Amino acid sequence: MNQWLSALWVEVLKLRRSRLFVISLVVSLLVPVMIGLVFSGTIGSQSAFEGEINVAGFLKELGIVVSMGGLIGFGFVYSWSFGREYSDRTVKDLLALPLSRYGVAAAKIVVSTLLCEVLSLFMFIAGCITAWLTGLDGWSLEVIVQGFSGYAQICLMVVVLSIPVAWMACIGRGFLYPLGIVLLTIVIAQFGGALGIVEYIPWAIPGLLSGASGEESAHLELVSRLLPFLTGTVGLIGTLVWWRYADQT
Repeated sequence: MNQWLSALWVEVLKLRRSRLFVISLVVSLLVPVMIGLVFSGTIGSQSAFEGEINVAGFLKELGIVVSMGGLIGFGFVYSWSFGREYSDRTVKDLLALPLSRYGVAAAKIVVSTLLCEVLSLFMFIAGCITAWLTGLDGWSLEVIVQGFSGYAQICLMVVVLSIPVAWMACIGRGFLYPLGIVLLTIVIAQFGGALGIVEYIPWAIPGLLSGASGEESAHLELVSRLLPFLTGTVGLIGTLVWWRYADQT
């Protein structure tokens, strides 16, 4: 247990000292602030947004943004965590540690997942503060709590859907292959609507749940809501199995 906790701490230190940590925090701050400023009419035009121009509508817009752009942002976190070990040729050093391969991979996944969740929370808090400072209508604790419930569910789905990117980073032994897979999943999700099977495409579920395709798309069956978590589970198992049995030389 102590060795695994040490591996966790090492991953935290790697993240804290990387540019990724600073860049991700800055982006998580700028996105809700810019949306809030436009949403309130401080800059730009409010006509760019559909629906009610109030705090509830703003929090819904944040959920839509995460459902559409989160796969890229969170996917890059997992890609960086695993892909950099191959790019920097440090994967052999990790294998020399007095810790099982499962433990090393699990530590990376845990730290990456925690970072994504923290970034999601930071983005929501920044959005709430922006809405309050700009004087958006409907700001209240009840609205914030209700908005956070839907927002958290969407973020959790997007984070879980990003876990398979870690597996792709291991297979591709770098950054480009997993990021290409991320773009491919986004394209597949977009074409799902044209084929009439969008509710069965895991990467499209967060967008449907957020109402990005209309209010009628937010009512999903249980099987559709479970697909992102099933996909994430497959990615988690694939990452652990690959890290344990693949030739890392």
